[in-house]
Amino acid sequence: MTIFALVVIALSAHWNLGLGTFSVFGWGPLRIACPLGAAQVMAAAQTWMPTLAIAALATIFFTLILGRVFCGWFCPGRWFFNRGPRTAKQPWGARGWIQGGIIAGVIGVAYVFHNPLFCIICPVGSICRGALAIGTGESVLPTLGWLGALVSAEWFSGRSWCRDLCPVGAMYSRISALNPFIKVKANPAKCRPCNACVKMCPEDLVLFQSPDLSTCTKCFACQSACPRAAVEITSTVKSS
Repeated sequence: MTIFALVVIALSAHWNLGLGTFSVFGWGPLRIACPLGAAQVMAAAQTWMPTLAIAALATIFFTLILGRVFCGWFCPGRWFFNRGPRTAKQPWGARGWIQGGIIAGVIGVAYVFHNPLFCIICPVGSICRGALAIGTGESVLPTLGWLGALVSAEWFSGRSWCRDLCPVGAMYSRISALNPFIKVKANPAKCRPCNACVKMCPEDLVLFQSPDLSTCTKCFACQSACPRAAVEITSTVKSS
């Protein structure tokens, strides 16, 4: 889905269709927007923008229903970073607080400097600008150079940008915490803890320990990896 979406973005730029990018995507008045990007733009402008706010609320609504599907199925940053070796270090114990501080800092910097500065360095935005450059025939070297630096930093540090630092994914995680649908769990009658699911999970979730699923990206790699078919996916709220 990621490659398909980037092709659509590039073709839209080539034919001037105006579909936009992952920051704001849609046709005419029907648009969705990155909630963090929208918050930055409004903070930078220090004004309320109803159209942008509604587009961001539409994304929040879909996240409430589907969870972090953007990170698992569409995000070009996660697709790009996942091409490299798995990170060696476990998630920070205070990851939630760290990510919350990053989110607040990103919006605060936009407010102080009157510019959504994080959008300039955001891997998602960088890759989208690369797709736009391909569509318009411009150079993609700036995109490749910046992404190369980010990937190198991730590999050498042993930290995962998507798992540990990305404020966009962190914001989706907080919204996804309210999502009652599409839950992944290990069936205790079938599960014999072997860590096959943990090794494949980009968020290092340990399903047989009933983890907090707000960070689950709904990629379902755990289900594919389980040798005993013990990973189950439910799509509705079950009554007790």
